[in-house]
Amino acid sequence: MMKVFGVLWYSQVVRSHFNNLKNWITKHERKLSSFALFAGFVFDAFTMQRIDNLYTNSVFSFYFLLLGFSIILINYIEAGKYEREWVGRMHPFLLILTQFAFGGLFSDFLIFYFRSGSLLSSWPFLAVLIILLIGNEYLRKQYERLIFQVSSLFVALFFFAIFIVPVVLRQMGPFIFILSGVIALGLVAGFIYLLGRLVPERVQQSKRLLICSITFLFLFINVLYFTNLIPPIPLSLKQTGVYHSIQHVGGDYVVKEEKHSFLSAFEVFEDIHIKKGEPVYVYSAVFAPTDINVTVVHNWLHFDSKIERWVSVSRIPYTVIGGTDRGYRGYTQKTNLEEGKWRVNIETDRGQIMGRAAFEVVYDDQPAEMLEKVL
Repeated sequence: MMKVFGVLWYSQVVRSHFNNLKNWITKHERKLSSFALFAGFVFDAFTMQRIDNLYTNSVFSFYFLLLGFSIILINYIEAGKYEREWVGRMHPFLLILTQFAFGGLFSDFLIFYFRSGSLLSSWPFLAVLIILLIGNEYLRKQYERLIFQVSSLFVALFFFAIFIVPVVLRQMGPFIFILSGVIALGLVAGFIYLLGRLVPERVQQSKRLLICSITFLFLFINVLYFTNLIPPIPLSLKQTGVYHSIQHVGGDYVVKEEKHSFLSAFEVFEDIHIKKGEPVYVYSAVFAPTDINVTVVHNWLHFDSKIERWVSVSRIPYTVIGGTDRGYRGYTQKTNLEEGKWRVNIETDRGQIMGRAAFEVVYDDQPAEMLEKVL
């Protein structure tokens, strides 16, 4: 009898602590969520450096497994399939887990896609990611809706496939991108089929809207890619610079750059003082995953003040060999540059911009004061 009483007492204590924890989380949910988002973003920014290593892909795999588990249980509970009371009480915690997993995924996507693309050219896509990330903080109740859950899952799967498929197949290009989308469609279709077996009434109610939503998202992401608004992930620009000379010495590059004041760091176009006919060098270090060799282009553009637009003067390609943490380093040079504003876009061979070096050529017969450094 005492044993039964002890078990009942212990059960009551556990239930009381569980309810207290639930109430505390509900009361401080917004603060906890915001803090977790910020802390997680900072932590991942320092720890997730390469998209082709085991740690990074283990983190993504964990988030996707957590999502699949949470979405299935949420719909199982919503359909009233559970028999034990404690299963039903998991519902609010499952919504928090879903929100946490989506927040982690979109946070990491933002880190990698931001590293890969130029803000000036890829800002619409990066804005979409930021909206998804920030919006995730205010949409917990929406995660009760099957169509919102599965549509968000498809977007996450597509964004992940865009950079993991090239890593696995060691190729990049339009065909690989389309294949990534098809794989994401296949995975989400398999997940919907599994849900349909477990909670057929929930899936049947939303079937038509699910098809429309996923079709729209698939086409929208493809439009972003073929208009060059999606950064060229898994490539990323590690470093770029404009120099007066570059020499390849051993495994390093020895460069000479013009000495500038502290305030020049805030200028969009840094001044390059040269004698007429002297060369200007643009250096870039581009990261590519192991065994991916791609063509990178330095697109030299001059601002024509007569017609007030940028004119491409030359496109100089070179091959980037993947696998180096510091990025594959290379440079291009041009002589006889006209005075005025110049920029060199570091692009893929299909025009996706990774970054840019901007400078203004100023003719000067007096030699500029130089600094020498090793890259």
